[in-house]
Amino acid sequence: MASPQLPQKTIAGVRVVDTPIVRAAIEYAQAHSDDMIFNHVMRTWIFGVIIHRGLFAKGKVSEMDLEAHALAAVLHDLGWDVTDELVSKDKRFEVDGAFAARSWIEEQQKNGLAANWDERRLQLVWDAIAIHGVPSIARFKEPVVSAVTFGAGADFRGPESDITGIITWDDFNAVNEAFPRHELTEGVRRIMIRLCRTKPETTWGELLRFLGASA
Repeated sequence: MASPQLPQKTIAGVRVVDTPIVRAAIEYAQAHSDDMIFNHVMRTWIFGVIIHRGLFAKGKVSEMDLEAHALAAVLHDLGWDVTDELVSKDKRFEVDGAFAARSWIEEQQKNGLAANWDERRLQLVWDAIAIHGVPSIARFKEPVVSAVTFGAGADFRGPESDITGIITWDDFNAVNEAFPRHELTEGVRRIMIRLCRTKPETTWGELLRFLGASA
């Protein structure tokens, strides 16, 4: 689904969508994040935009619903909620995040703060968040879904962890200047260890995967 002409703004030299629900999602994410998590999701969003544009210019992907991508990227780590309000005892953190994001969007629509969020768009956001840590699947999904995964992956080591080959060191450094890293790798490791202690049956394999990817 291509996005209609939407308001935009520039962040770290990148043009991104700037609608009321995107701004509200940023506020919601910030309320449920510490600085490390919040800056990570913002970088994930911007890297995803850069990657999608690069792939689109090469004819490798179709147009993308920019608003759905923005919400999926900005809300993709609600499962790490620092308030614990959105964290279940029996689901992977990605699934917690997917359900929390969908519920939040539905609430915005119910309150008249958002429109045109049909089942298709809601499912795109859910899928993008639920499988953002599984690039072997997500890379073959819709642009909204793959862009979240690509953006999150690129955030860890820049061009070295960008499986698309689009992100440059200039891109990486500019976005990191706008949103400092706050020891991302160590911060994620602490989160995963905490989740292993509180709900090990959903997290142990995730910790091993993360440790392997960040080694």
